[in-house]
Amino acid sequence: MTFFTIEEFNQKYSQEVQQWQIEVACEMIYGQIGTRYRDPSWTSDTCPTAVKNASMEQLRFILEYDIPCLDNRGEIRAGEMRSNLISDISTYALRMLANGDSSHPNGYLFRGSPINSNMGLKLPFGE
Repeated sequence: MTFFTIEEFNQKYSQEVQQWQIEVACEMIYGQIGTRYRDPSWTSDTCPTAVKNASMEQLRFILEYDIPCLDNRGEIRAGEMRSNLISDISTYALRMLANGDSSHPNGYLFRGSPINSNMGLKLPFGE
């Protein structure tokens, strides 16, 4: 059964999928990517497929579960219900990053890189 169309959904809930929420979802996923693999110049045209898909999944996750973005772990309360917040990152999105793609067979996920893994990074000192 189909009770509404995608057009009706987009018309009613367009505010929920505005640019700032896309940026929030992308920044959350970018924060999970290993330092060596990050590229701040990525755009919707140039980011790797795994990163793009994980970012879209993260936005879907945010919209579906309406989880507030918190910087630290804490307890969420709604009336009598209480729940410890463990993560506001979709585990499905993290699996997408961990599985990687053909150019990164070990994935993009940050795995606590050893210090020497970051030695090849270009750091923009003085710019």
